[in-house]
Amino acid sequence: MREFFERFSAGDVPGALGLLHDAVVWRVMGREGGLPMSGEMDRNGIADLMGVVKDAIPNGMRLTPTGWTAEGDRVALEMESYGEMADGTIYNNLYHFLVTLSEGKITSLREYMDTHHVKRVFIDG
Repeated sequence: MREFFERFSAGDVPGALGLLHDAVVWRVMGREGGLPMSGEMDRNGIADLMGVVKDAIPNGMRLTPTGWTAEGDRVALEMESYGEMADGTIYNNLYHFLVTLSEGKITSLREYMDTHHVKRVFIDG
């Protein structure tokens, strides 16, 4: 888990994808139609997301875990992001992830975040 988010932060798409199960599903919580990134992503969608983040935050986005709870094959993770957008706007969001693992690979991620902040920074600009 830690390595996945480190690779995500670094924009290392092949390295991050190598830690995911082939049938991984990443669900970003949000009402349908509320934000373009709400809904489910497969491996290709995750790779696309990493490209969007890398383009929008050229010097990288730091993801800092602030709390972990693990039980069985599930990990609950609190995290904070920080990055400077190409236009100088600061992206600093708070997250909760619920991640499921199987045989050392991530099989699912459920992401909860401040969707208003995402909209304000990435969409409204």
